[in-house]
Amino acid sequence: MNSEKSNGADSENSVHSVEKPLPNSLRVYAKGKLYPDIRVPFREISLAPTKSMNGEIEVNDPVRVYDTSGPWGDPDFHGNVTQGLPPLRAKWIRGRGDVEEYEGRKVQPIDDGYLSVAHAEHSAKRNGGKKD
Repeated sequence: MNSEKSNGADSENSVHSVEKPLPNSLRVYAKGKLYPDIRVPFREISLAPTKSMNGEIEVNDPVRVYDTSGPWGDPDFHGNVTQGLPPLRAKWIRGRGDVEEYEGRKVQPIDDGYLSVAHAEHSAKRNGGKKD
């Protein structure tokens, strides 16, 4: 099996594929019950009419399904994949009073699966200059 790591170009293409509206559907939002400022995205899909056995046409109501495309599925969202997402839930999360802010730490070789810089350099030499 041959697996290649993405250099980010595939991510750009993936985002563009969800930016295009889906046929016969519309993005709609439901307000949260506890937190009305949180909008839950759904995709409202129009259905074709049903023709019964006696020839009568029955109009079908649209069906709502949870929209998993994230902000990229919203035609009003104009984000940049390299800049990250806006912190839409930050106020809500802090308002719960059960989280602490953390500055983080310096990135270390172990974060990329290496024990040390020497291991990373050895791996790069072994792979012709490419990281594993």
